[in-house]
Amino acid sequence: MNDLNEIWGQEDTQNDVLQEMLQNKSFTKGSIHSPLAKLKKNLFVHIIYAVVITLAYAFVIYYFPFWQVQACMLLLIGFNFWAISSAYRLYKNVDPDLTHDNVLTELKKHYYAFSDWQKQSMRVALFIYPFAGAGGFMLGGAIGSGKTPEAFMADYRIMIALGITLLVLVPLCYWMAKWMNRVAFGKLIKQLKERIDELEKEG
Repeated sequence: MNDLNEIWGQEDTQNDVLQEMLQNKSFTKGSIHSPLAKLKKNLFVHIIYAVVITLAYAFVIYYFPFWQVQACMLLLIGFNFWAISSAYRLYKNVDPDLTHDNVLTELKKHYYAFSDWQKQSMRVALFIYPFAGAGGFMLGGAIGSGKTPEAFMADYRIMIALGITLLVLVPLCYWMAKWMNRVAFGKLIKQLKERIDELEKEG
């Protein structure tokens, strides 16, 4: 009788341990699946926005035949095509269901892929922002003054104003882009890193 009670007690202990493991967030599939699924969803929204903005640049090129502005818009369109293609490649490679055997390896792969994509995008964008600011400045000035960009930019004071505008806008745009990236992806990437750390500790 005592042996039966001892065996029954061991079974209860094992069940308690199993229940504790199942309740542990690092063992639940949802806790790992959720950040990846949200990252993929936000990346899709990011791609859609980039496509819409690219169409807006094409609209400017078509309706405002100023070669200086068109040159800046073409450069921005080229950057957007690169951004869209790199984001789409990352989107295709994200596997929220973690169908591969080694979950930890897959999580690390996705974590480093998103981190590298963010850093690379911000570096390239920093080079593009001056052209975006200059194109917008010349377009606004030409429309507001009723002159061509050449005539509008002929005044040295306008050139000084352009320089000041770029000095203000470029860091501001970079900061805003960094903030938007942090809102869309930063928290989720951090959650992904937390899952990786938890799995490494338990492994």
